[in-house]
Amino acid sequence: MNIISEKKLDNAVVELEIEVPVEKVEQEYKTVFNKIQKNAKVDGFRQGKAPRQIVETKYKEYADGEVAENLARGSVIEAMEKASLAPITEPKFHYTSVNREETFKFKAFFEVMPSVELGSYTGMKAEEPSVSVTEADVDNEINAIRERQSQTETAPEGTAVENGHLVKFKLKRTDDVDKAQIDAVEYRDYSIVIGKSKDEYSLDSHFIGMKVGEEKEVSQSYPDTYNIAEFAGKTITYLVQVAEISNVKLPEVTDEFAVSSGFETVADMRVKTKEQIEKYVKDRVSNDSRSDIMNGVVENSKFDIPESMVLNEMYSVFEKTQQRIGYRAESLEQFAMLMGLDPDEYREKLREAAVKSIKHTLVLSEVAKKESISVSEEKYKEQLGNLAKAMSKTVEEIEEIIEQNQSRTSIEHDILLEMSMDFLYDKADIKKGQSQTLDEFVKSKMGQ
Repeated sequence: MNIISEKKLDNAVVELEIEVPVEKVEQEYKTVFNKIQKNAKVDGFRQGKAPRQIVETKYKEYADGEVAENLARGSVIEAMEKASLAPITEPKFHYTSVNREETFKFKAFFEVMPSVELGSYTGMKAEEPSVSVTEADVDNEINAIRERQSQTETAPEGTAVENGHLVKFKLKRTDDVDKAQIDAVEYRDYSIVIGKSKDEYSLDSHFIGMKVGEEKEVSQSYPDTYNIAEFAGKTITYLVQVAEISNVKLPEVTDEFAVSSGFETVADMRVKTKEQIEKYVKDRVSNDSRSDIMNGVVENSKFDIPESMVLNEMYSVFEKTQQRIGYRAESLEQFAMLMGLDPDEYREKLREAAVKSIKHTLVLSEVAKKESISVSEEKYKEQLGNLAKAMSKTVEEIEEIIEQNQSRTSIEHDILLEMSMDFLYDKADIKKGQSQTLDEFVKSKMGQ
């Protein structure tokens, strides 16, 4: 066996052109015809007793295929070892002909492990806004808790909508359909506490003064910078119907209310609520920076990813999406149609998500390798403690589950990727951005 050429194609595909000597070709023909002759059925002869020459003439075409297949499969393994290649898919073969009096030449195509050529990955630029959390923000969050524990009472007949009312209503968009088709558009049910939203483009102000059963057409213009891309720069027209008006009774902010909400006192509630908001902001700001940093590293790097890996990751993302939604479809097409999506567009989004995930994993793994990042026993034990706390189990119980599932390697790999991301974040050039209020910060993240 001789390797004539070795080529690296796109998508981590390797092409080997291999030549098998004529002596081995002849030997394989003899082996194949020996097997054929033992079971050959030829008119005028008992099974397995026909002369070799007649057998070779009658079964030549079949033997050619068997010989080529056997030579290709046997030789490619030897060639892979010789070239130090580790395939992750079964090879595919291409050849024009096989002749027992000539060397046999063929090409083998197979995928190998993905590779990444890292570009610059330290000093990546990111900007983090400075977000101030005020006592008013704490009040708003506590009011949200009050609303979740509120009691409602249907307002008397003839009541007109005013601030503080809970309004259940029906809505349908009408500017994007022909007037003759408006009646065919179905209403959707919504509810809103009037005056609660701080979004100046909220529809609740349009309900002021309306009564149950009333219907009217409302229009809302949105700026080009609006956070919902579908509405940005457009004037949208709706038909709204008031279905129900309710008075909302909020619980008083007392120590008893604080205890019922999981706190010790009102003072404890305010302190811990502020800490929770600050933690949310800090985590979101950090995650956004990490995303920007990773995108920069990916953009600087070169990848060679096998198609089979992309397809497997697409399937994994699809499975997780179905589990999260709680619906299992018979096919991707059925699932897309159920969600109101174009199957081709959904498949492309799945592919984008899969490629992104693979690239991130490759980058972090390569960074760990280059920077000699490893998971210590102490770090592993720390993660077990976190898992135990999250799952309300003891560390010993978690260790038993990991041993049963043989998942320690997977857990250590996840920790390693997290440590690599921490390294990139620590080595990044992060600047403080413009100061924002909590409302401004939250609005800037809407739709992301």
